Amino acid sequence: MRSLGDEGVRELVERFVDAFERGDAPAITELLAEDATFAMPPYRTWYRGREAIADSWLMPGGPPPRLRYLPARANGQLALGTYALEPDEGRYRAIALDVITLRETQIADVTAFRTPEIFPRFGLPLELAA
Repeated sequence: MRSLGDEGVRELVERFVDAFERGDAPAITELLAEDATFAMPPYRTWYRGREAIADSWLMPGGPPPRLRYLPARANGQLALGTYALEPDEGRYRAIALDVITLRETQIADVTAFRTPEIFPRFGLPLELAA
């Protein structure tokens, strides 16, 4: 993160969030390192490499704007509070805290913690208005 500087990190995160919110899987995949990993505790399955990740749960499903993100920090690393649209309720509900590890200008690892009850610890709300 230091080599990118604050502006470079901000740009990378904005591109990542924008790609997710638009549901643009090729744009997401382009941001990943060739050997990137993705895990979603408590599920045992994890993925290594762009192709495997492109076929994983990391990729958005459904029409945009299904997901929203808010930036955070977790143990000094980049993190994103992930929210899924509840259309019948007119709100986005917290679903996962994505902790992101960077390597130079690419995303090397995403660990999505499916424990939304931890959001307040990171200054994140449990819901967002739609």
